[in-house]
Amino acid sequence: MPIEISCTGCSQLLRVSDQHAGKKARCPSCGTIVQIPKFGPDEPSPLPADDPFSDSFPQQSEPKPNPFADRPPSTPNPYLSPAQPSGRSGGFQKAHRGGLVLTFGIVGVLCCMPLGIAAWVMGASDLSEMRAGRMDPGGMDTTRVGMILGIVSVGLAVLGIVVNVLLMVVGAAL
Repeated sequence: MPIEISCTGCSQLLRVSDQHAGKKARCPSCGTIVQIPKFGPDEPSPLPADDPFSDSFPQQSEPKPNPFADRPPSTPNPYLSPAQPSGRSGGFQKAHRGGLVLTFGIVGVLCCMPLGIAAWVMGASDLSEMRAGRMDPGGMDTTRVGMILGIVSVGLAVLGIVVNVLLMVVGAAL
C-alpha cells in the first residue's frame, strides 16, 4: 500500500511505496526534499515515552519542590539614594529646571517682563511634567515659586502699562 504525503513546498499530494518509508524524497513539481514517514496514514505512529498526553506517561504523585524556596525575601536596597523614591526603578526622568524658572521669575519682577512670561510658561509646563511623573519632582517648590514670581511680573507689567496710559490720558486732558 503506498504512503501518501503532501509536499511541504507546493502542497502537491505525493504517493510513495512502502519500501521508501523513513527516507527522503524529492517532489517532482517543485524539487523540495520531503521526509517520508515510517508509518502510513492508516497506522498510528507510536507516541514517545515522555509524551504527557499518552496513557503510558507516568503520573507524578507529589509535586517537585521549589528550587528557589531557600532564597531570602527581597529587601529594599540600602544603597539607594535618599532623593530617589524606593518605588521607582530605573528613574530616567528629566531633570527639573526649578533654579532657571526661579531666576527668570526674579529677573522678570525686577526689570525684564518677558522673562516673567518665560518663567510663567516654563513653570506651568514643568509642574505638569512633575505631576505626570516624567520630570524629577525634587524642584517642585522652586519651580512653583518661580512661576508665581513670573505671574507677579506679568501682573506688575500690565499694571504699569495701565498706569502709564492713564497718566498720558490725564496729561493730555490738562
